[in-house]
Amino acid sequence: MSDWSGMLTHTVARIRNVFLIFGVIVACLLCIACGSGHQNATPAPSQSTAKAENGHVFKGPYARKFADTYNSLQTGFARGLIEDGKISEKDINALEFKVEGCVDAQAQSEDDFITFIWEEGTTTPTPYHGANAKRMNKIAKQCMERYDGYKINDLSHYVYVHEHPDDNDQSK
Repeated sequence: MSDWSGMLTHTVARIRNVFLIFGVIVACLLCIACGSGHQNATPAPSQSTAKAENGHVFKGPYARKFADTYNSLQTGFARGLIEDGKISEKDINALEFKVEGCVDAQAQSEDDFITFIWEEGTTTPTPYHGANAKRMNKIAKQCMERYDGYKINDLSHYVYVHEHPDDNDQSK
């Protein structure tokens, strides 16, 4: 009878050890998950180099996004803005200047002006509400498209979101 008793004690001890090891593993995984940042954090990009279709090489954490955007751009102007692998306030101002000039060239009166809204790394023409609203809003959209403004905005917003994660409340 003592053999059964000893074997039972040994089996219980092994099962207890398996549960203990399993519990430690689960606890470690929970600690890792808790320490990896808040739940809504945007994962950081990790690509360090990427090549555009024309062979231009982008470097940095957003290299793949820059290369993909570069490949999709229709204008040399827009490509020139991001060729250095960065998107700066100066680049956004240059885009605004181009779009503004495009809209102004088609304005019918002094009241047909354009302003921009800056939000989370993007710049967009504000909806126009004047006498020529429908026409001017269509022109502003066409000018943004002509200079790849929406694509530059998408890239700028992507970089902004990753560089300013605390400014992005994803619960909205």
